[in-house]
Amino acid sequence: HTSSCEQVALNVHGTRVVQKMVECADSAAQQSALCAALLPSIMQLIRDMNANHVVQRCLAALPAELAAGIYDRAVSDCLAIATHRHGCCVLQRCLDHAPAPHREEIIGEVVRLAPKLVVDPFGNYVVQYILDLRQPPLTHAIVQALRGGFAELSLQKFSSNVIEKCLKSGDPTAVAVVANELTASEAFATLLHDPFANYVIQTLLTVGKDDVVALLVAQITPHLPTLRSTLYGKRIQAKLLKRCPATKAALPQR
Repeated sequence: HTSSCEQVALNVHGTRVVQKMVECADSAAQQSALCAALLPSIMQLIRDMNANHVVQRCLAALPAELAAGIYDRAVSDCLAIATHRHGCCVLQRCLDHAPAPHREEIIGEVVRLAPKLVVDPFGNYVVQYILDLRQPPLTHAIVQALRGGFAELSLQKFSSNVIEKCLKSGDPTAVAVVANELTASEAFATLLHDPFANYVIQTLLTVGKDDVVALLVAQITPHLPTLRSTLYGKRIQAKLLKRCPATKAALPQR
């Protein structure tokens, strides 16, 4: 019965029972009956601290055609699911288990919504999950979606983590795009002393090829005298000296 199955799934003990039912359903009829009972309230289940585990078990244990309804909601309600504490975990499991057509649709939505997701405390993990796949076309798509906002996003806690991950993907195109945008930003001096953006600059100094580092050095050099004035500036100075010992000559002598 639809509502009773849903109520059991929402219960702290009942969730384990329904997960076991999903695991043990060994006939198409049983699997279909379970899906029919759960799908009408799938959004409530996805966002519940107990029932989300039932949805994750469905994705792992049921045939893809029966889980299609979950994948469809992952596309149509991507923003609501990805920005939810439990929903972001379910969405990552969708990416694990979805057959290629559904997976591509979900990834397409995540890329489209990337500017909103990266600043969200939960949505940022979904974007990072895609970057962790280390597939250059996906990394490029996310970098393209965030283009024009890298300076502003570097100044925010969650999105700065995503930008660091873009840079650590090892993709030279991604590194060059971010470096060009940040060094051309009017907020460059602010980035050097910011609690979040300084890590983005440090990462660029670590992973950037010589041409990227040369670009950064040229932009940082006018600010060398002020770097020592903040904790974050000092960190960039240390990273700069490690990568380019020659810059020591430009530092103010104590």
